[in-house]
This record gives sequence, C-alpha cells and structure tokens, in this order.
Amino acid sequence: MKLIKKSLALLLVAAMSVICLAGCTIGDREIYFASKSRWHTVFKIGDMSCSRDEYRMYLANYKNIYGKVYDTDLWNGEYDTDTIETSIKSAVLEHLTKVYSLNLFAENNEITLTEQEMEKVEDAAKEYYDSLNRAEKKYTGASKKEVKEMYTRYALAEKVYKQLMGQVDETVSEDEARVMQALVLYVSDEDTANEIQTSINNGATFERLASTYNELDTTKVTFGRGTYETSVEDVVFHLDNDEVSDKIPSSDGYYFFKCINKYDEELSEANKANIVKERREAAINSVVSELDKEYYADLNQKLIDKIHVSDDQEVQTDSFFSVLDSHIKFK
Repeated sequence: MKLIKKSLALLLVAAMSVICLAGCTIGDREIYFASKSRWHTVFKIGDMSCSRDEYRMYLANYKNIYGKVYDTDLWNGEYDTDTIETSIKSAVLEHLTKVYSLNLFAENNEITLTEQEMEKVEDAAKEYYDSLNRAEKKYTGASKKEVKEMYTRYALAEKVYKQLMGQVDETVSEDEARVMQALVLYVSDEDTANEIQTSINNGATFERLASTYNELDTTKVTFGRGTYETSVEDVVFHLDNDEVSDKIPSSDGYYFFKCINKYDEELSEANKANIVKERREAAINSVVSELDKEYYADLNQKLIDKIHVSDDQEVQTDSFFSVLDSHIKFK
C-alpha cells in the first residue's frame, strides 16, 4: 500500500506539469524564509504580495482538477491524503511564485495588458466569480475585485510567457534528439579493459564478456545525448546496429558498447519534445535569474502551514484557468 500511495503522489505531481506555468523552479534563486510578511500574506516578491485568498483559490482549483488520477479518487481516505495535500500545496506555491515573478519581469520591461485584453480579463473574472457557490466563496475568501486582480496577474504572466516562448528555438535535429539502445560494459581498471579488448579481437561474444566483467548494475541501456561524456558519445553515436566498439577511455574508467538500435524512432521523437520543454524552462529560469536578488522578500511559512486543502464537498470549483483561457489567448 505504501508503494501505491507513493506512486499516486508522484503521478499527481507529474500531472500538475500540464498547467502552463506550473511545476517550474525559480532558476537558481532562493526565496528567503522569514516572518516579515503580514499575516494574510503568503509571500512577497519585490513590492508584490500574494494573499491567503489567492493561495486558497489556486488550492481549491488544483484539488478538483487533479483530485482524480485515471478515475481514482485520491481523497477517499484509502490513500495518503497528507502527502497529496503537501504535493498540491508545493505545486501551487511554485505556480504562484512563477506568476508573480513574470509580473515583476513585466513591470521591469514595461509590458502591460492592452485595453482590449483587460476587457476580456474583466469578463472572465465576472464569469468565474459568478460561478462560485457560497462554500467556495467562504473557503477562498476572495471578493469579486480580488478575482479580477488574480486574473489580471495570471493573464499578464501568460502574455510574458508566450512572448518568451516565441523566442525559443524549437528546431531540434534528429541527431540531437536521437535515442539509441545498446549493451554496455564498464570497468574501472585499465588492465582489465585491455583483457576485454583482446577477447573481443579474438571473437568473444559481448554478452559473455559483459556478464563476466561489467561493473555496472545493468547491461542493456537506452540513452540520448548528454548521458555519457562527450568523448564516449563521439564513439558510441557512430556505431551501426550490432557493431561493437573498441575500448573507450573515460575520466573514471573504460567503456565498451554493442549497438542494438542506433535510432529508436519513437523514443527519439519523444525526446524532441523533451528538449524543447527544457529550452522553454531554461528561457523562463534565465529571466527570473536575471532579477536582482533584492526582489526576493520572504515566505510566510507559518501561514502556509495553517492553510489546508478544503475537505468541504461543496467546494468543487475547477474552472479558474479554463474560464480565462476561454476568453483570452496569447500568441
């Protein structure tokens, strides 16, 4: 059961990454933990403060968007709801921190919403606020004015995000994305490596040598660029199917490879998407990293510890993001 609970929690965290701005780290910058925030302030970045109401609004929506994974109710008591709540609270904090960071970037670069965009934001805010029932308004504590402010911040963050993503080079070559499958044999001792090389030259099978000498936990590997040292990859990625490499020196030992599949088409295509995703994250993180350290104020951990995901069955709101998206899209 513990394994199931852990897997579900990890799956929940992975699912959260589909929200545009969620699941991102804040570059190499640290948010300072302190107690200077006002009681109803969750965190401050620069002169901007995230309120308890906004944090609760995101919590309610996150819970109901990701409260079920593959039709499994994660809140039915069978699973580790404390771990799930911790995961949701952490994801919401990261999401909101990114929203506020992008707003700070917008302020510093004089990026604003146009009059037409603000009209759409106001329409979305009104629609969403009117959709909230009494229990949802009570839990979040958000007023109509606050919802409009939340939507304004989120829309501006989306606008900045889209502009930054438009600058990301999404062209990925087949060689850069290539994922291959191989058998690997690694030893740390040069004399042993020379013995293996001699055996290969004399016709010994790679599989037998690997089963005898390999110091790694596994023999069959699937990998792309950046997995091994450049000097190793320069050899490995030139192997043809069934070809065995000679001894390849590395900084800590010696490698031998037998190529099984020099280009796994399905995995390589998937890797292209991963590379683009990494470039996008790098673009966002580089922006935040450029912000002066003095902008990062403090996090009200005591308040965060006291806030919990609502267990009220009447709190079902899950359309905070989708309502705004239905009114305004940035290209």
